[in-house]
Amino acid sequence: MSDVHDAVRSALASFNVPDDLVRPDATLAELDMDSLALAEFALVLQERLGVRVGGEHASKSTTIAEVVAFLEERCAAEPVATR
Repeated sequence: MSDVHDAVRSALASFNVPDDLVRPDATLAELDMDSLALAEFALVLQERLGVRVGGEHASKSTTIAEVVAFLEERCAAEPVATR
């Protein structure tokens, strides 16, 4: 498991999402993330990884795999100082 995946799993745990529900194909809606929780989730990920997460990358229809893939791509593409 990647550091990004661990950060996403940890961020979701802070919203009381049970670990067994965090599957690659699970959507954020399936994890009962409402619009406020999605905004907070994006901020938590930005704080932990230094990557800005827009609404298009953390919407109710976004899967965990899509969130992780986006973050891994951004982390690989940008040096930490410019994120």
